[in-house]
Amino acid sequence: MIERHNLPVACFTMNIPGEIKYTPLIEFAFREGIARFEALLPKAIAREIICASTGCEAYFVFNLEAAQVKQAAFSVEEGTQLGRLFDIDVIDRAGKKLSRGTQRRCVVCGGPVTACARSRAHDLAEVLARENALMAEFAAERLASQAYEALLTEVNATPKPGLVDRRNSGAHRDMDLESFHRSADAIRPYFKRMALLALNMFADTRQALMKRLRAEGQDAERAMLAATDGANAHKGAIFSMGLLLAGAGIYLQTGRPALAEAARLADVGLSGALDAAKQAPLTNGDRVYAKTGATGARGEAAGGFPAARKAKETLRGFISEGYSDEDAAALTLPVILEKLEDTNLLHRGREEGLAFAQISAGRINALPVEERLEALLALDDTFIARNLSPGGCADVLALALLMKELEEYIEL
Repeated sequence: MIERHNLPVACFTMNIPGEIKYTPLIEFAFREGIARFEALLPKAIAREIICASTGCEAYFVFNLEAAQVKQAAFSVEEGTQLGRLFDIDVIDRAGKKLSRGTQRRCVVCGGPVTACARSRAHDLAEVLARENALMAEFAAERLASQAYEALLTEVNATPKPGLVDRRNSGAHRDMDLESFHRSADAIRPYFKRMALLALNMFADTRQALMKRLRAEGQDAERAMLAATDGANAHKGAIFSMGLLLAGAGIYLQTGRPALAEAARLADVGLSGALDAAKQAPLTNGDRVYAKTGATGARGEAAGGFPAARKAKETLRGFISEGYSDEDAAALTLPVILEKLEDTNLLHRGREEGLAFAQISAGRINALPVEERLEALLALDDTFIARNLSPGGCADVLALALLMKELEEYIEL
């Protein structure tokens, strides 16, 4: 590359000791480092990225002097804790590697790395544990942030018949747009904790992990209720998104597809939970299941979220046509509504209400796309008058929005 371009080359690798040089988590951190590095420099005139069992490596040619590239490399390596895992060498036109000028710090204790290496102050297991913790912390924060943004996009999408949006509070008297935003703020830290649990407990039994996830979910529900004065803004989303984030965490550590892992977690104790719901219904979903057999969010999760997967593809289709994320979400809602056995609609309107909602959604979906948003406005007024709210569809929509973002780096 130096010979071809007569310019300096930057070589970006990861400081990962031991035999295992590649996992999806390592690649995730690696690509974050690349993004930070390239953000500080003009567009590369050549770049090559390789991720293999031997590790991740990337090569860049910038139309800059070697010292300028090295300055950016130093900023990335020293800018955050995660930067300690990045190793960016800069080789000038003559083939000489530039010195960084200062000694790197130990990833475990923060002291001079050469002193720790010389004295063997930390064994391999300790170094690997610390590096995994740094990458897991970064990944969990990113996952939680994307779940949070998906919740905001879902509630802000307008119009959504019977649901809280920027137009009105739908068929709800106890919630508004602001309460949904407060709820999302309150549960965001718990999304991070659930993702971290999976990233750290991926080798444990599913029963053990699911027990911890349930406890975090219950804490998240309490935080939601405290933020909304007792209103149930996101109970379904806490359950579904928590499982998907856990599946994503397992994927990053093992490479096993996220949706299959989420489904296996959901299946843990599913039959027992449904038996309990029939015998002693505690929630609206339990009461609907006891009366109609509709499994709602539990069944959707145990099946690998089929409705959300289909909704994700619909979302992508609308976005590819030029619609914003919010408008694409509003247009996707009736596509979900036409097919989903929404237990919230069953609770509020019984079988007649669900049938009316599905038929109405089908009529909207048959219209030219440019006429659908206007039709949704009229249906919103009708749903409000009939006290119908497709809350289950809203949860599926939020999950589809999250899937759309996750599939950029997670194998679903």
